[in-house]
Amino acid sequence: MSFIPSELQYPKVKLLIVGLLTLNAVFYAVFDSLTSTVDAVTWLVLLVLYELETNGITFSRAKYLRDALIAVIVWVFFSYWHDSEWLDVSNSLLWFALIALMELEVRKPHWVVQHSNLYWLVTLAVFSGLLAMGGIWLWRQAWLDAYDAILWIIAFGFIEVDILHLLKRRQAPP
Repeated sequence: MSFIPSELQYPKVKLLIVGLLTLNAVFYAVFDSLTSTVDAVTWLVLLVLYELETNGITFSRAKYLRDALIAVIVWVFFSYWHDSEWLDVSNSLLWFALIALMELEVRKPHWVVQHSNLYWLVTLAVFSGLLAMGGIWLWRQAWLDAYDAILWIIAFGFIEVDILHLLKRRQAPP
């Protein structure tokens, strides 16, 4: 039994998620710090870029833009580290692992195919860690951070990892 209704149209869900992530960036701009806003916007652009590349839409400077976005994310990480925001640091490390998985998928697809079981297990581990972060923020009543965490898990789950495919993989015989 699937937890996702079959009548849900996948491309519309992707558009809804991107719209919610855009609203999320606005929430950070209004209610939180500049660093958190830059973080949210950078991740949004990176997600859209990965989605375009996954669907075969590329442009000549895509790699440089992706690298620049990742550099901004690293800057945000060190900002969190400097400010001793350890939950944000831990969360960032998990998202770095997810970036590494996405980079492998885009830049080394043959490696991913050759090591599909390992790739699948690491993906599940990273998503489990991210879910735990969302739970911690809920427990601490950090509502915007909890909303952000859950929304991004859903976004990457549907858009990048294709959670429907990932769940089917789990059901396949070894």
